[in-house]
Amino acid sequence: MTKAGRTVTTALVAALAVMVGGRASAQDEPPAATDPREATIVLHVVNLAAVSREVLNQVKEHVARAYAGISVRTVWVDSEQAVGKHLDGGLHLTVMLLPREIAGRKISVQDISNDALGRAHPGIGRAYIFCDRVASMPGSKFFSIQLGAVIAHEVGHLLLPEKSHSRSGIMRAWMDVQHAIHLQSFDKSQADSIRKTLMTSPVGATGR
Repeated sequence: MTKAGRTVTTALVAALAVMVGGRASAQDEPPAATDPREATIVLHVVNLAAVSREVLNQVKEHVARAYAGISVRTVWVDSEQAVGKHLDGGLHLTVMLLPREIAGRKISVQDISNDALGRAHPGIGRAYIFCDRVASMPGSKFFSIQLGAVIAHEVGHLLLPEKSHSRSGIMRAWMDVQHAIHLQSFDKSQADSIRKTLMTSPVGATGR
């Protein structure tokens, strides 16, 4: 999708985390119950780029499909409000949709290449998306698909270990129109890692 590193560049079997205790004696505690939570990401989307409601609805669908393919549910919240302690079982992350004039004020862009489409900061659970750069890609009629792919990719960086680019699929380092307009997926190891992160995060956690 983009430059290597943490910079941007877009089914598997459903998984439930089951914690099974050892065989209990009369004095032992009973085995832990199956974790009832569904692997869920809550995306608080701050639309500073003023992307239209129609386009955002399409973007939401693309992001949801990308994660549904690895049995992860996405919940879309149209603001940064209430990012903090929650008891809904989801991992809360923030996605900032930035226009050109705001991007430089929100983050230091000196170390970001001119072709980078976004930036992920796992430590604070936040992804920055450079919407003007996405819009300037060839094939502008596919803007909603391209934007959805970039968001899914950057959120992937928030959930995966460092250096998580792959040679193909949604986590490839470079995006082009051909790859952006077709739904890309995570590979099996990435899917397993993402679900593990979500199912082992404290309930109501923010960031990773």
